[in-house]
This record gives sequence, C-alpha cells and structure tokens, in this order.
Amino acid sequence: MDKQPVYSEKDIQIVANAVTCIRERPEMFVGSDPTGARLAARVVEYLLLLDSGPVQIARNGSWYLISAARDWLMSEDGIVSFESFHRLVPMPSGGMFHDRAEVFLTALADVVVTSGIDGTTWISGEPGNWKLPGDVSLPPQNGRVVAFHFEKA
Repeated sequence: MDKQPVYSEKDIQIVANAVTCIRERPEMFVGSDPTGARLAARVVEYLLLLDSGPVQIARNGSWYLISAARDWLMSEDGIVSFESFHRLVPMPSGGMFHDRAEVFLTALADVVVTSGIDGTTWISGEPGNWKLPGDVSLPPQNGRVVAFHFEKA
C-alpha cells in the first residue's frame, strides 16, 4: 500500500494575491483552456449551490450575463460585499478545494460588472473603454446581475 505524503507548514504557501495567482496558473483553477462558457458555467454552478433562486444566463457576442433572483453578494443584514471578486473564498458546499467563482471572472475576463439594488459596480475594466449590453443594469427585483466580457486573446 502506498504511503500518503506528509506535509508540514513549510510546504504551504499563502496566496497573497489571488487574482495574480489565477492569471499565472489558470489551469489549476479552471482547466487548461479557459473560455467564457466555462467561466459562466462555474458561476451558475456556484449560484445553484448558494440557492440563489432562479438563475438565468445569456450571451451577447463576447458578453456573458448571469442573473439570479436573490442577491448572492448581500449578507442577511443588507450589506453588499465584493470581496469574493478579489480573493479566494472557500465554498464548502461545493466540496473540497471548491472556491466561489467571482474571483475567476476578475482574473480571467476582460471586464467584470455587477448590478443590484446598490447600483452598478465595475469590478474590472475601464467604464469608458467598454459598451455594456443594455440588460446589465436590470437585475431581477432584489436580485443581482453579473456581466463579463471574455474574448480569447
């Protein structure tokens, strides 16, 4: 029988910047060939695990729009947090080594924008350089929309 490797604290590296880490090694997180469809599927899976209500997805050219009936970024006390767009946040309901999907969008998509009752927020990309599809600013009542542009280089 094979022995399981033994690891110590010396073997563990703390990821200081998740976005940079994902950009440098996307295959560790989303496979060897990231696509807009794969990123969208990852977000939809995560929203289903969060029980965010009915989820809709649409594609408009290189834009992907995902909306959910419940604002998954809003805590029970009504505070919206964009933290999951910038760091790896564990998602235990997805299984071992499963993280929330928003950070993968920030790292790999050209632009990421989200809209809820708190308004529209540009996570990445310059607003003056991109024309959003018209339906980004129309989340379901009390819901949220995330839109991202992914065009393979």
